[in-house]
Amino acid sequence: MKTRIILASVAILGVLVLPSSCSKGIVGTDDTVFADESVDLKSATLPGTCILTGTIADVPITGCTITGTVNETEAAGLLFMREEEKMARDVYAYLYDKYKLPVFKNITKSENAHMSAVLRLIEGFQIADNGNNNPGEFTNTHIAELYNQLIAMGNVSVVEALKVGVLIEQTDIADLEKELLTVENASVKTVYTNLLAGSNAHLKAFIWNLKVRGVVYP
Repeated sequence: MKTRIILASVAILGVLVLPSSCSKGIVGTDDTVFADESVDLKSATLPGTCILTGTIADVPITGCTITGTVNETEAAGLLFMREEEKMARDVYAYLYDKYKLPVFKNITKSENAHMSAVLRLIEGFQIADNGNNNPGEFTNTHIAELYNQLIAMGNVSVVEALKVGVLIEQTDIADLEKELLTVENASVKTVYTNLLAGSNAHLKAFIWNLKVRGVVYP
C-alpha cells in the first residue's frame, strides 16, 4: 500500500539558520513499545543534545539548527509527511480508545512527536501550511480516505487493529525510504532518518503484539 503523491508547489524563502525546539522531550526504549502491559513513556532531558522525541531509544539529532534551503519537491514532501504522521497518530489514538492496548497509546505519543519534528521543519523553512491538528481531519484527500479505511479495518477486532498498525508502518517506511533517495537538505535528511528508525521499531512492536496472539503477520 503506497500513499506518496505529488503536492502543490509551495513558496520557499531564503537561507535559514534557526534554533529548533528539540532540546527536551519524551524518550523511551524499545521495551516501552513492545510492552503489552500498562507502561508509560519515561521522560529525560539530555543537556546539549537535540532529541527526536518518541518511544524508541534516544536518537540524537546532529546540532540544534535548521539549515540551508529546501526545493519545492522537498517542501511538498514535508507537507505530505506531516499529514502521514498525523494520520498514524490519529488512527492509533482511536484504536487505543477502543481497545485500551498499551502499544497504541505508546506509539500514539511517538507519532505525535514525529509529526511535531516535521512541523518544526515546515515552520523553520517558512513553508505555507494549511494543515491542522484536529483528529481525523486532513488537507490531503487521499490520506483522508485512507484514514477512514484504516479506522473501518481496525474496528473489526484487536487483531485487525494490530494489522492496521503493520500497514501504516510499512507505508511510512516505504515513503521515508523513497524521500531519502532524493532529499538533499541535511536537516530534512536527519529528521527523515530518525523517523525511519522509529517506524521500523513500531513495525516490530505491532508484529510482536500479533505474534503473542498467535498471529504470524504479514
